[in-house]
Amino acid sequence: MPAAPLAVQTRPFAVEPLTNVMLPDGIFDNALYKLRISAHCTNTSGSDLNDVTIYLEAVGDPGVAVTPMTFYFDVIPAGGSVLVQWLGDFQLASPGKPLVSFVANADGFTASRSIQQIFITQTRYDDVAKKWVCATPEGRLEITSITAFKPGTEWWPDERGCKCPPGSDRSPIPGPHVPTGIHMEWFPNPAFSGQYGDLPFSDPWWKVIAIVVAAVAALVGVIAAAAGDGTFSPGVKGKFDEDPNSPNVQCCTPNPGGSVKNDATTVAGVCGVICSVAIAVACSDAADPIYRGEQNTVPAEDELTVSEKVNAYWEFEEPPNAGVAYKTRVKWRYDRITTGATYSYDVDEEQTNIHVVDNVEIDTPATVTHGDGWLWAKAKFRKPDGTLYAGPDLYTFCFFRSPGPDGLYFMEPLLDDGRGHDAQAADGTYTAALNLEVAQRYLAKQGLDEEGLWRVYIYAQEVNRTAPGTAPAVAAQTIGGNFVASAVSITFDPTLPCPLKSQATINVV
Repeated sequence: MPAAPLAVQTRPFAVEPLTNVMLPDGIFDNALYKLRISAHCTNTSGSDLNDVTIYLEAVGDPGVAVTPMTFYFDVIPAGGSVLVQWLGDFQLASPGKPLVSFVANADGFTASRSIQQIFITQTRYDDVAKKWVCATPEGRLEITSITAFKPGTEWWPDERGCKCPPGSDRSPIPGPHVPTGIHMEWFPNPAFSGQYGDLPFSDPWWKVIAIVVAAVAALVGVIAAAAGDGTFSPGVKGKFDEDPNSPNVQCCTPNPGGSVKNDATTVAGVCGVICSVAIAVACSDAADPIYRGEQNTVPAEDELTVSEKVNAYWEFEEPPNAGVAYKTRVKWRYDRITTGATYSYDVDEEQTNIHVVDNVEIDTPATVTHGDGWLWAKAKFRKPDGTLYAGPDLYTFCFFRSPGPDGLYFMEPLLDDGRGHDAQAADGTYTAALNLEVAQRYLAKQGLDEEGLWRVYIYAQEVNRTAPGTAPAVAAQTIGGNFVASAVSITFDPTLPCPLKSQATINVV
């Protein structure tokens, strides 16, 4: 029999399970112990496949402990891609790019194997030297300062949307810091001759590693508030430096949700990652300051480059929101330190977020009769060129919030896989569905009713689908993990209303 035409075609990506967000470019960092190894497995044939099983066979790093799980699908349509995820413990993982092996089978075929790499970094904060250090196989990035706008005092709500009362023992969910500047230095391992050094993992720009550091810094506070300090390395509790010219980030989020437990982890995590990715916008997608600095500084033939510094600062013309072409005015200076001299290059320019959508089209039923069984939501994410994101282009999820001020949030994946309530695979329509009978069990325990106005919140992040083997300088220009749609927005204006907004409503009668 032939091998099953099923394959994981691109690099698996990391999802933080408490906040549900993908880490920048899908990179795993062992500062966060629990991460989901997430991948899309695609039916590469022109026919539907039946009785499909998929499991993760092994990870090439013995320090990564994966919770075993086999996924079963009654059918995967032709060309369809299903999302599969395994919980991994990365506490003992080593910085590197280990191989991950997936095995898939279908009725009438023998098993097929897909092998892909994942990227693992190690972020720590040196409390003595007051700097972040992020290790990769090609070297380490040291960040001595990340200046940022701090969150406003209204960020921490209680379950009614108000600030925590005096004496409350509730752990506040920390608000996002919006980076406005960074001082970083790259130490290649080993020092290199010539004009260009190796890219981290031979793939992303150096700035992506800086974004990982900022995201880790943003997420550890959220994780600590939700699950305690035992789920991440104690050596990652560094702080952002407050921008003295900054306004506050106003993100009051009444009862924003993250699960049926009514916590705020997802909204806080989404905000933290959206703000962290602002570093990428300021430092350009096409080529980052270190690469551009290398392009414009040529060392002598007998010199070795031992480190490269970037000091960057930028101003926002508008808040850095998902899917919006916001602009920054950035100034940065690059220094190449060699065994014989220091070479410098300066830039003053405007940069614009290119990870945008022209519009997000959302369709839900206006009314669902009690007992009908399902709530559903469909979403299309249209690019500026008029085409749609489709299938494995996006990692997407949806929250259905039950009626009333104390309503619960139910997370469901938003998928374009041609299964269940999704009519056709890879057609650009992503679908989520909630079983009302299951939801009612949770609502009944809280004394809540399913009848009334349900609200729908949708989030979407780009997946890095660069084919393995792409030339490093080309691969580096694609960055995954950027939010192109979000139900929460950032504002610097405290007079504006709360920026957590549902994108649709469903009335259950």
